[in-house]
Amino acid sequence: MPSEILRVGVVDHHLNNWHADTFLRLLRGPLASEKVELVRAWESNPVGDDWCEKNSVERADTPQEAIRGVDAILLLAPDNIEDHLALAKVVLPAHKPTFIDKFLAPNSVEAEEIVDLARIYRTPIFSASALRYAVEMEEILPTVAGEKLTDGRFTGMGKWGTYGVHTLCLAMRTMGHNVVRLIDTGTEKSRTIVLEFADGRRASLDVRFAANQGDFCPWTFAAKHGDNYIGATVGDHEGFYHNLMRNVCGFFKSGKVDMSVEEALSTVQCLEAAETSRKAGGVWVKLK
Repeated sequence: MPSEILRVGVVDHHLNNWHADTFLRLLRGPLASEKVELVRAWESNPVGDDWCEKNSVERADTPQEAIRGVDAILLLAPDNIEDHLALAKVVLPAHKPTFIDKFLAPNSVEAEEIVDLARIYRTPIFSASALRYAVEMEEILPTVAGEKLTDGRFTGMGKWGTYGVHTLCLAMRTMGHNVVRLIDTGTEKSRTIVLEFADGRRASLDVRFAANQGDFCPWTFAAKHGDNYIGATVGDHEGFYHNLMRNVCGFFKSGKVDMSVEEALSTVQCLEAAETSRKAGGVWVKLK
């Protein structure tokens, strides 16, 4: 059983990143009552200042050392998703609840391999964008709990391959993850995507990339409930990180989470299928 303080090991590509800094700050500040502590960390490609030294976290010389004797694992590398599979092969055999940052892998083949490894080693895994826990969404969705939302429109910003997951997670949290096919009729920097669900419902995603994207392309969600839409613009950015880490803490303690592995896989499949569709000139692509 974990000690009173739940000890977490971190593996990353480079620790000097926004997520590592934010997660540490939240765990030592607003979420200190959770008693979850980052005790040891390893990075494959250090950049900048010594993150471990400046944050008083023990530096590990190997990823194996980073996870030795811990209760749970943070597998980060949010800017280097292509490293997730290699890191997962090291940490999942430890049988410790593992949070895999942002999304599982850059393609469905690697994502499925990670899920298979987790099943083989009976290791609980959780992988999600922080936007899945947007404060505005957490406030609105309970008001229509258990009721079908028939249509959705979601907007966001950033490059699809690295930031599209945030808008996609808003859609899946609202409409479900049983996407059967999608089409992307946009361009590389202006994505226009329609998701079709197994029951015939559809949702549109509009994701734009520009130097001033934050000013004109905020994350928004809107879903049709009866004859009206419910939704909001996501404004509390600190709040969605706080909510994510609160859920991660709960997952570390119980091994359970409100998001299924199937949703994590579907997320990667949608990211991949949208790129396939766009490069083919905008055609419908079926998901597995």
